[in-house]
Amino acid sequence: MLGLGNGVTSAGNYSGGISSPLDLPGCLLWFRHNTGVSADLDLDEEAIDHSTAAGDMADGDRIDGWLDQSGQSNHATQDTFADAPLWVATGDIVNFASGKYMDLTSNIVEGVNSNFTYAFRGTLQGITTAMAFFGNSSTDFWRIQSGGKVIRTKIGGSTAKDFTESTALEADVIYNFVLTRSGGNGTLEVRVDGGSSTVYSDHQWGGATRTDADAFTVSNLGSAADDTAGWRGNIRQAIYYSDALSSSDRTLLLEWLNNNN
Repeated sequence: MLGLGNGVTSAGNYSGGISSPLDLPGCLLWFRHNTGVSADLDLDEEAIDHSTAAGDMADGDRIDGWLDQSGQSNHATQDTFADAPLWVATGDIVNFASGKYMDLTSNIVEGVNSNFTYAFRGTLQGITTAMAFFGNSSTDFWRIQSGGKVIRTKIGGSTAKDFTESTALEADVIYNFVLTRSGGNGTLEVRVDGGSSTVYSDHQWGGATRTDADAFTVSNLGSAADDTAGWRGNIRQAIYYSDALSSSDRTLLLEWLNNNN
């Protein structure tokens, strides 16, 4: 099983500026650690009815549902055994190892020049293959490229926007990733927070912004498209805002993420 990383502070020790991501404006999607997760098959493909609400999730349970905590009921589902994420009992973690993914109940569709923010907290199982945070198709995704130095977006077209560093991301270490489009003109920025050997603090990945103002559709959690560039690692929190978070609001969100598993 995948290592769980380090550097987690108990939520009970946090007394910062927000009580949840819902305190920030425009939260329309939120998959929360150890909340709203259900499984209908165990590791041996035997039928079960387990959930975090019932407190009976078991190691290796195949996850068929993750409930959206934003109030919008845009839940994540996966009915195919081979594609379903696994439950890790140690740490109460959703594990997308080996390229698992989940479908959203409803597509998120951003118009041309619209502002938005996606935030993602998790670990990487390795960096030998591309893996996506969110996506819809070969022309709509946000992902880490093989090698762990390039974070790439494709938004409504075939042109990739690459954010590149000289140092690769590390395996089995918790990171926060934030993708923002702002300014009403397609300005894209990727921020990375966390690490072990190299520790980032709200770091602008690639050292610059990029521009892509096209319409953007998201239908999957943990893949660029069905069965394509699936996430390989743990997902602890995944959030979408229908506007660009300000730098101060992003700081509040990162503080909350770093203190809530």
